[in-house]
Amino acid sequence: MVYKAQTSIAQFTPTSSPELDKLLDTIRHKIILPAYLPTDQRKKMFSPKYEKKLQSDPIIIEIDGEVFKFRYQNPFKDIPQTRRSVVNAVSRFEAPEDFANLRPLIEGVAYAQRHFDPSFYCKILRVLGAKGRIFDVIELARGVARSGFRLDSSEKVNEVLHWVQMKAVDADWDPAETAQAFRWAEMVLELMQEEDHLPKRHKNEHLLKGELPLHRDPMVLLAPLHLAAALVSKQGAEADEAVVDKLVKYARDVVRLWPQGKKLSEVQPAALYEEYDKMGYLQEPNKYVVITAPLLRGLEIAIDALDTRNSDLAAQLRSRRDMLSAEVEEALGKARGNRGKAVYEKLYNNNAA
Repeated sequence: MVYKAQTSIAQFTPTSSPELDKLLDTIRHKIILPAYLPTDQRKKMFSPKYEKKLQSDPIIIEIDGEVFKFRYQNPFKDIPQTRRSVVNAVSRFEAPEDFANLRPLIEGVAYAQRHFDPSFYCKILRVLGAKGRIFDVIELARGVARSGFRLDSSEKVNEVLHWVQMKAVDADWDPAETAQAFRWAEMVLELMQEEDHLPKRHKNEHLLKGELPLHRDPMVLLAPLHLAAALVSKQGAEADEAVVDKLVKYARDVVRLWPQGKKLSEVQPAALYEEYDKMGYLQEPNKYVVITAPLLRGLEIAIDALDTRNSDLAAQLRSRRDMLSAEVEEALGKARGNRGKAVYEKLYNNNAA
């Protein structure tokens, strides 16, 4: 009997290396394609009881005109570890033809109902960010219904916004690159407020007393503030009034939501820092520097940009800047690993805006 799947299938296109082609082919045949089988047939495929029968009489399924045959697979020996395989594949992406396979890869494993913790998605987006492909992550988030790539945790959002800001830094604040980064940051803010990206909560789980929704967290809002300030700073007296207005808006939001005299790490309830997948990841000094050093630099640029336009608002930002500067310096002194220090050096030894 030939089963027919009434859906389209993840298709991979040739990459820049035979090794990557082989890895993607393994993921497709071992992890993704079995998900298209009816449940009872999929169970047979992994049952030792049917090993001999399937050797001579395999399960056959037709998808998009392609015919596939499935024989017995030992789930403990024959099926590769999904997380490791996907990260390995994405890590090998270099050429444009490689990245063309990102969406079908992530959508394929999502269709296969592989469930990952937030650290998996953070790993993927860090790999892509380091390769200059952070917009690919935003595109995955825009297609969340198929990709499962949700911007629903502080770490995911702040990592994406980190790489968006560093895009402008790495471009030496080129106006076009900075304007594009600013659009991307605002796009992330908009996505976060969509239903599919809201953090999932248990039936009786509510916001803690004093907890701010993710899209209202000053730590998140400081990223677009940074980029708007950089644009205004570069343009000087000729700055686009629409961008100036957005800078003022983000600055007002930040000072309203970040009480004067509080550390940035104290804005959200302390209980959130007890869970790694909420805010606890920021307990690691190295990670804290990675996320907050660009925000500190952004505050400094915003203060300079606003000093002659709105001195009162600049003064309010200055008090927050002083608090964050002390936090970043303390975290730098405790940080293990080089990523935080490398980010800090790039921000402060660069011809920054």
